[in-house]
Amino acid sequence: MSRPVDLTGRITGIGDEAAPGLPGQIAVARELGWSALELRTLGGTPLAELPAPAVRDAADLLHTAGLGVVCLDSRIGNWARPVTSPLSADLEELERLAEHGRVLGCRSLRVMSWTDGGLPEEEWAALAIDRMRRLARRAELLGVELLHENCTGWAGSDADRTLRMLAEVDSPALRVLFDIGNGVPYGYDAHALLTRLLPHVAHVHVKDALPGDRPGEAVYTLPGEGAARVADCVRLLEDHGYRGVYSLEPHLAVVPHAGIRPTGGDDPALPFVRAARRLAGLPVPPAPAPTPPTAAPSPHRAPTPPVPVLPSPTQPPSPPHPPAVDTGLLLHLLHTPTAGPLETGPGAPHALTAALRSYATAAARLGFRAVRLGAPAPAAVLREDTPLPVRRAVAADPSFLEGQPSLLLRLGPERPREHTVMFNVHLDTVAGGEPPAFDGSRFTGRGAVDAKGPAVALLAGVAAAAAARPAIGRDVTVLVQAVAGEEGGALGTFGTRPLVEAGHVGRLNVFCEPTGLRHLPRATAAATARVTVDGEDAVDDRPGAGHNATVLLGFLAQHLAAALGPAAGGGPSPAVCVAGLHTGTLHNKVHGTGSLLLNLPYASATDGAAAEDALSRALGEGLREFTARFSGLPLFARTASDAARITRLEWLKRGLPALGAQPAWGEELLARAGIAPWPADEPAFTCDAIWLAGTEDTYTTVFGPGSLDANRAHAAGEFVDLADLEAFAARISALLTAFADDLRCRAADRPAPVSTEKAGTA
Repeated sequence: MSRPVDLTGRITGIGDEAAPGLPGQIAVARELGWSALELRTLGGTPLAELPAPAVRDAADLLHTAGLGVVCLDSRIGNWARPVTSPLSADLEELERLAEHGRVLGCRSLRVMSWTDGGLPEEEWAALAIDRMRRLARRAELLGVELLHENCTGWAGSDADRTLRMLAEVDSPALRVLFDIGNGVPYGYDAHALLTRLLPHVAHVHVKDALPGDRPGEAVYTLPGEGAARVADCVRLLEDHGYRGVYSLEPHLAVVPHAGIRPTGGDDPALPFVRAARRLAGLPVPPAPAPTPPTAAPSPHRAPTPPVPVLPSPTQPPSPPHPPAVDTGLLLHLLHTPTAGPLETGPGAPHALTAALRSYATAAARLGFRAVRLGAPAPAAVLREDTPLPVRRAVAADPSFLEGQPSLLLRLGPERPREHTVMFNVHLDTVAGGEPPAFDGSRFTGRGAVDAKGPAVALLAGVAAAAAARPAIGRDVTVLVQAVAGEEGGALGTFGTRPLVEAGHVGRLNVFCEPTGLRHLPRATAAATARVTVDGEDAVDDRPGAGHNATVLLGFLAQHLAAALGPAAGGGPSPAVCVAGLHTGTLHNKVHGTGSLLLNLPYASATDGAAAEDALSRALGEGLREFTARFSGLPLFARTASDAARITRLEWLKRGLPALGAQPAWGEELLARAGIAPWPADEPAFTCDAIWLAGTEDTYTTVFGPGSLDANRAHAAGEFVDLADLEAFAARISALLTAFADDLRCRAADRPAPVSTEKAGTA
């Protein structure tokens, strides 16, 4: 009996077959409830010919509509470009689409493998392979992937040729786009071709057709009504583990390469929508029953047990080879600017939404589904404990939050918190940094270690764990929070905090920050103070007539550094970061205004309150000492007299929680996964993990590759080594595997509790 395959959230389509312009394409996508589109032309213009402002406008329309982009259909190697044509056109299109993809949130480019140009087969083959190799090498550097379609071109309709091209090009940037319906017009068995190409398929097009009257002709039909065996191909893909999207290219009203477009008042959206709905309800034959073994098990090997053997506490589970980290995805994200306005100021390029869309598309291929992508309402952010720069930014610009959404991904169904692991990553970065690069072993660029590299490696670790334990994604739900607002002083108040307060947490929660592959089960918070002097300037000819903010703030900086360094009574010394001091840049005047920033990290709310009090007292003492020391000097007498009046202390950030002691079961679980703890005598650091403080029935830790200082996070030359990312992915896999085994053991020891609480609810 046939039954529908649940493709909810996994169907999209090439928009220009529904409408020529983007607004019409978006309207059809929203009517169908889609979350993404595939783009080929906008208003009849190929994507690569669009100027950058038009692409930015298109991205704004798509993001406002809540739509991502899963593939950009290039003209590289297509029917209009013989293998004898200049390769420069293809290289230029590759460069342009890589740039557009960073704005649109897409790194996948559809390509073909050139017509013969009148050359004999072997010469055609050699040229096509050489061209694809050169394109793939460039794609590797740009962080994009080339998806070769089984269409026109040397390798389009022959599995041997496709496999030869993949082998000889030998690039992670080259994979297969399989079009289910192309076999009908091109005269080959697409189902048979798919059977051989399955391990290489990264994207799927869906069309159906009946053979036409002459070779090369086809009469296109709704999915399932033609000869393409659409349902059989879908079953084959699903059984092989394909979890990507099915992109509709029905050719019912629009066949671009044949020049067929609607005439008169025909609306191409109508047949497109019919085809989409037919695909959504397509009856798919059931998977064939497994063939029973015909021979007894080998006497040299024990039969595989029906239930996985639990690992020994001293032998943590680990895959035999490091999980494969998607280096192209990381390069694409490194090329995408995601430093927020709190870091860069207004007007700088900021494509966090596009980066999150790209990350979600990559995760979807592993079976993740996007639960939400958006920003909290301003009312949820404007609180007393929200850092002052955030409150001012939201108040000044109501659209501030809209450009900094956060993404929540889920692998598996909603399950109780006890069955859930949550990982938190952030794709926003600090400002600055060098152009991204990857030399085969080391990534450089802003976000390499903090924290785009860990975010990409996390997906590899989850995929490896799911392959090792089918319970992961079935009995164990994995949540990934990919958040904004970790950097720039926001401390997660519009990224992590709203997600945690909405209940999107697990029994185990891991914040992926650089810790040298040791786990840190605590996190400090920080209070940020600004000491401002608001006096009067003076000219250089009469410097004593004004207030000298430079001398006053310089004195206070030294006084506070000394006063807050040692602890009273011999206790632990409070940490203080005496940060930026600014008055002015002119040499021929006395600057009467300026400010001094101080950051005070703390490990508990009590310590935070004590640090605030200590700073207030030390500032008062410093002002009195300044007055006493400088009142007798004519140049500074006015400043000394008015020091207390013109100096003000304001708190940019205060009252935030800190993550403290964690339950013992979490330490034991991480030990079984082979993850060493952070040494107790090393100080912790501040990150979004603070928002899990006080959450019941959870264990929270910070864990990631590299280190903030050694890998130069927040500084010039930030880097991360691929080997460290692979090691991190392996440990993530081991941790999830240990969690799944631990859950099974707990379930065996006692009846499962009856609970209405779901992962993702408070």
